[in-house]
Amino acid sequence: MEVDRRRAREVAAVARAQAEAAGVALPDDLRLFALAGPTGAPLPDAEHKELAQALEAATPSSDRRTNGLHVTPKWLADHLVDLALDGLPADDLTVCDPACGGGAFLLAAARALHARGFPRSTIVGQLLWGADVDPVGLAAAEAALALWAGEPPPPGRLVLGDVLLGGAAVWPEPPAGGFAAVVGNPPFLNQLERATVRSRDHDERLRQRFGAAVQPYTDAAWLFLLLGVELARTGGQVALLQPYSLVSARDAGGIRAVLDERAAVRDLWVERGRSFAASVQVCAPILQVGEPSAEPRSWADRLADALGVPPIDTIGTQRLGDRARVLAGFRDEYYGLVPMVREAEPGEDPRPLVTAGVLDWGRSAWGERRSRFAKRWWIAPVVDLDRRDPDDDSAAARGGQRWIERVTGPKVVVASQTRVVEAAVDVSGRWIPSVPALAVIPEQVADLWPLAAAVAAPSSTAWLLRRAPGTALSRGALKIAAGDLADLPLPVEAVAWNRAAAALRDYAAAPSVANRDVYVFAAAAAYRSPAALVDWWWGRFPSDN
Repeated sequence: MEVDRRRAREVAAVARAQAEAAGVALPDDLRLFALAGPTGAPLPDAEHKELAQALEAATPSSDRRTNGLHVTPKWLADHLVDLALDGLPADDLTVCDPACGGGAFLLAAARALHARGFPRSTIVGQLLWGADVDPVGLAAAEAALALWAGEPPPPGRLVLGDVLLGGAAVWPEPPAGGFAAVVGNPPFLNQLERATVRSRDHDERLRQRFGAAVQPYTDAAWLFLLLGVELARTGGQVALLQPYSLVSARDAGGIRAVLDERAAVRDLWVERGRSFAASVQVCAPILQVGEPSAEPRSWADRLADALGVPPIDTIGTQRLGDRARVLAGFRDEYYGLVPMVREAEPGEDPRPLVTAGVLDWGRSAWGERRSRFAKRWWIAPVVDLDRRDPDDDSAAARGGQRWIERVTGPKVVVASQTRVVEAAVDVSGRWIPSVPALAVIPEQVADLWPLAAAVAAPSSTAWLLRRAPGTALSRGALKIAAGDLADLPLPVEAVAWNRAAAALRDYAAAPSVANRDVYVFAAAAAYRSPAALVDWWWGRFPSDN
């Protein structure tokens, strides 16, 4: 990363103002001052800013997103450092942040070690290591520690380099045997987003370094966990912030497997509110290096427990996929529909285009409220087969036609990202679900309402959330994959199940609180769901239903 002199000057001005206010003499050869050069007039109120805040403010938002640069709040850095140091021997507390940025975690570690009785000079001189690829961020971290301790870290402790590729060798003299704790907030670089995708060369170098754990959509943050386990000594602990996707994303599976072989998951901190400007929800597994986890729970179960998702005790032997096909469309199916969509005309027998936005719990609001499709808003969108170009043999055209043929017929249409499972029944068989909505096609038409009743049940939301927590784009939402929905267990109490199916049909015909509540009571009985699970589900249920 090239040195941004403007960023360096703004951060250096804050550092000088803080030093003057605190009576600390910062050395003239501090790397931040070398990068900044003459800083000119002091910035207004500079002494009232934190260096980390100044660094973030001086970094353009586009650069923060591209490089995954988000300053960690002080309370969160303090909390994760405490978790990482908990239980470690007091005479061996070396701490490393392999992507230290402006130094939030190094400062948190300094405060925690000082509270344990270590002198400030010992902490900065002997116990802290850091690295980063951003020269200004690294210089800010050095200045922050110098302000805290009255002296900067010695040479070789904060280094400019990519530890993800270079490992412990980026430091001239790392601790023999490894660090006691590895903490930090590594960059989140989602490979599904163009702004953060790796170059082909960088991807190949990571594959040479980490092997099969690097998949096409492997987030760089996940790899930092493997790095942390590599850097920590046996018995040491790792606490690195991660996106929720770590616990259930397919391309994180190899990383989870390696971690399960090399470390035990001692704890899992999860974000409940909103800690960063970024929209990604975060968690932090606390790993103890050297012994694999004795507990057989999956990562998804651990996150679901931490999020308060109720456990599912009663699991039926039959699955939804035993009695229906679950269909999901993709890019071609979506774009293949675009030229065929128009507004409905008065008096016609339409083929409604049902988007996820018009799916409510138990019913469709198509034609009652606007929906968005293909970058425009619609009142009552329909699919008109006569608008298809017969000469168009593109993949999208074939995909759209194939999707229409596959989903035509009575079905249950399921929204893919909601707080509770929202499904509506298409008795006529004419609805065309818009990708990414899912279609459940029963083998027997008589199963239409019973299967809908199973999908919409409170326990189904909990089961699906435990299957893939944290994969939705919206905070707190549930993302439903076709494979997971096909694996959904069906109810075990037949009489209550039939009663739930009848109540859901009544609700769809005449939405009312009474019909809805009858269904919920019956569905809970069908799955033998405890009252606590139903109460949890009500807490997530949309208030406008």
